Amino acid sequence: MLFPILRDQLCFLRNEGFDIHTASIEGPIGRRIQDDGFPWTPVPFTREVAPLADWRARRFIEGFCRERKFDVVHTHTPKANVVGQWAARRAGVPIVLQTLHGFYFHDRMPWLKRRVWISIEKFSARHSDHVLCQNPEDVETAVREGIVSREKISVLGNGIDLQRFSPAARTAVRQKIRDELKIPQDAFVAGMVGRFVAEKGFPEFVAAGRSLIEKIPGLHLLAVGHVQASERAGETWRVSDAGLLKERLTILQNRDDMPQLYAAMDVLVLPSHREGFPRALMEGAAMGLPQVATKIRGCRQVVEDGRTGFLIEVGDVAALSQRIECLAADSALRDRLGSAARAKAEAEFDQQAVFRKVSNCYRRLIEMKMKR
Repeated sequence: MLFPILRDQLCFLRNEGFDIHTASIEGPIGRRIQDDGFPWTPVPFTREVAPLADWRARRFIEGFCRERKFDVVHTHTPKANVVGQWAARRAGVPIVLQTLHGFYFHDRMPWLKRRVWISIEKFSARHSDHVLCQNPEDVETAVREGIVSREKISVLGNGIDLQRFSPAARTAVRQKIRDELKIPQDAFVAGMVGRFVAEKGFPEFVAAGRSLIEKIPGLHLLAVGHVQASERAGETWRVSDAGLLKERLTILQNRDDMPQLYAAMDVLVLPSHREGFPRALMEGAAMGLPQVATKIRGCRQVVEDGRTGFLIEVGDVAALSQRIECLAADSALRDRLGSAARAKAEAEFDQQAVFRKVSNCYRRLIEMKMKR
């Protein structure tokens, strides 16, 4: 989460005069935030539900906050929102807030499991001075389910660097990156980006590719992602047998050159089961790529069905295949959807607007606390 997702936001806040200290799960990705001059502390945390380990993490974070005497603690992942905010409150941190990147619960979840997750979110929100929510649909869900009162939650939105991700960047490096990846210049490349977990839809992506081998002779699949060492058990996705795909599938892990990799693609897909506000779709839209995604919260905020791409139902491999095949056969349609996607990105996904909202929220909360 710290790197690369929050990197630009942290740089913005530092330039606004805030003294930033970062902390995250131990690992090479989180540790890289130090390259930008930010102090970083590894936290003995896991993404799994582990009561004893979580209790130890809570005690560590509480002691850490007492020692550093932070004025503001801002958490970002569901686990950190629960344990981190609780610990910060116990340590007496004056201002505690979270960014809600999406709920674990969804409409297809069994009722009891859904209620458990809602109870966890209520516990998390109870320790928040404010909840910044990336997805406007999640705001209404949070209020409706009684997770948080309307005055304690606001829409933050989500954004990316529109200069780094642009159609011009795509055109400039397309041939070079395909040569580097050994992808034929005349191939039709369907790409997917995300953590290598099944719920992102990688199994559906590969299944769609297998079904299209004969229908799209030049089809090539490009899967880009990473595996987190602390990933929840049983969810990690691996292609154990590419089968019919053989050399038609390229898998890349832990890459930083995302604009170049998007440039290799003709269409970006995200058949995910659950999202907050997917960064990959925003980046793809800014690059001018047509997109196929699932009709769920988060994806609906980026992809407009029939205008910037297509929306399909979760798990519908046949629909995913049909939409990819449709786009492969019609370059004019790809151009039209891609241009509309870029226009939407320019209008709605500028990260500078998001950063200003975070800074303004900090200042408003600080002012409120000073008046008490």
